[in-house]
Amino acid sequence: MNGTLAERIAEFTASLDLAAVPPGVVEKAKVTLLHNLGVGLAGHRLAATGFAFAKEHGACDPSRGARLPVDGTAVTVESCALATGALIHARTQDDTQVSVSVHLGSTTLPALLALADRADLHGRDLLTAMIAGYEAASVIAEGHAGPSTTRGFRATSVYGPLAAAAASARLLGLDTGQTISALGLAAAFGGGTNQTWLAGTQEWRYQVGSASRNGMVAALLAAQGVTGAPDALGGAAGHLRAFSGIEEAPTTAGLGDDWRIRRVTYKPYPICAINQVPVTVLTGLARRHGIKADDVASVTAELSPDDAAYPGIDARGPFRDVGGTLMSLPYCLAVALRNGGIELDDLTGFDDPALMDLTRRITVAAADDVPQGGCRITVTTRDQTRTDAFAPDETTFNWDRDETAARLRAMVAETPLPPPRLDEFIAVALDLDRRPARDLVGATIADPKE
Repeated sequence: MNGTLAERIAEFTASLDLAAVPPGVVEKAKVTLLHNLGVGLAGHRLAATGFAFAKEHGACDPSRGARLPVDGTAVTVESCALATGALIHARTQDDTQVSVSVHLGSTTLPALLALADRADLHGRDLLTAMIAGYEAASVIAEGHAGPSTTRGFRATSVYGPLAAAAASARLLGLDTGQTISALGLAAAFGGGTNQTWLAGTQEWRYQVGSASRNGMVAALLAAQGVTGAPDALGGAAGHLRAFSGIEEAPTTAGLGDDWRIRRVTYKPYPICAINQVPVTVLTGLARRHGIKADDVASVTAELSPDDAAYPGIDARGPFRDVGGTLMSLPYCLAVALRNGGIELDDLTGFDDPALMDLTRRITVAAADDVPQGGCRITVTTRDQTRTDAFAPDETTFNWDRDETAARLRAMVAETPLPPPRLDEFIAVALDLDRRPARDLVGATIADPKE
């Protein structure tokens, strides 16, 4: 494929047909959708502010709106995307692609769910658009998300609108030229920093929904004939140079062959993606050797240099919001040592003196020989030192439908659905290629009126 980066991507996404997508990739999309919306259900109580905002400022006639998941109220698609992003990201347990540091689910799916629910589109259309968005943003972010993060930007806020734009354009049936404009407009609508993690404030909760909404609006404007620069990504004053400082555009080689969505992984704990493996390693080490929190003199967690430098990872308090604790590896490891794992309510132990004392005994260090996403943990107790390490591969936290469903069923008490309704939701999500998309939104509504 020739042309600018946006032109090459648009040529692929605008013509994407689910029938041409390998069955394993379609399955991956369905499982990923199930995980993202499922952990959103389990975090619904933390999305109340976003939902209240959507209903106050976006309520509309059902004939021209989209239903909010869980709630069922009809709101504008823009308000629905913002609130649904807050829902999916509420536990920060939504999917991630470690190599590009982007939460693709919470930026792609809110726009698609809103548009598909409003227009009563088929689930096959939604899945096709979802795959298009994941592939587009992954290609753009490769080799650029890391430098963007170093400059202080949050990769999800910078590259997420491009995922939503490509996905929304495909769902709306835009042609290649219109999709190029949608990507160009989305390149102008993205942005957001990582200061939220250092300050312990709540921008992070709404960055994903804003990214999804902005990408969707880019596609809706393109559908109305608004133009976006075809070289908005790789141009002299374009997105890549502005946000990453790297002028060279990534290759689109492998589009339609090397499916990037396969690299998307899930999270067993409601904490930062970087912290998932270290918590898993430490809990296993403690279990095997009978290590108790009171026995620990110190813990050193060695990460790759980029992971260790990510804002908030090495913080040891004081904390005032879960945005600080979910990012803090020392805090997460302290909770894991004490409790054998991490639950959502564990993230609010700001004022627990014993927990904070344990947190201060845990140190994060950078190590050149540790791969991205991996770790080496050294625990020193009163009488011994134990070390364990783990290097992730393509199977790490890459669950199939059965494990994903089982993990959601284990969280049923945190969802607004009784067990039979949760089972219904799981069945609908995994059968979405044969159902209307409205069935999926309807399966999330706690008190359906229809």
